[in-house]
Amino acid sequence: MTDTTHERNARLWKRTLLANFDAGARPANISNVTREDIPALGTLFFGAFLGTIDDAGQAVAQYGSKAMAIVAGRYGEWIPAASWAIEETDGLRSACLVCDYKPYGCPVIAVVATTPSHKRTGDGGALVDAALLSLAALGYLECCTMITVGSDASEQLFEKRGFSPETATRTGTA
Repeated sequence: MTDTTHERNARLWKRTLLANFDAGARPANISNVTREDIPALGTLFFGAFLGTIDDAGQAVAQYGSKAMAIVAGRYGEWIPAASWAIEETDGLRSACLVCDYKPYGCPVIAVVATTPSHKRTGDGGALVDAALLSLAALGYLECCTMITVGSDASEQLFEKRGFSPETATRTGTA
């Protein structure tokens, strides 16, 4: 691991949430993320992002700190009612964290992570769908996410759910 800051280019993607929004039923095997999940989130994020375009070169503890920052409100008020996880006996299999980051003008899906052994199985989509249903039920009219430029899987995941890219690309640290 290095002490250098990881730069990434990301694009803001948005979608409108309608009052009658319906992404289907929530799967039975998901539950809301809690503060007690923070250590497991760090482990999940580390495994999910290792070797990908979103790999920030961080240790498990640093990913745990990132999860703590989201839950603690560093990126806007955390919305636990719209943050979901799929748990297995040995930890979290997938998670989606949502917060209300005011500079974006709407809630943001801050992170979606799935263990490598469950990628492309529908977990990420089920969690994003659950987050969107929750946000609509909470009365939000719009939702967004930042997607790393070149992350084809993330672009496909969000495009299938009605998100479209905004014109500006942002450079920042992960």
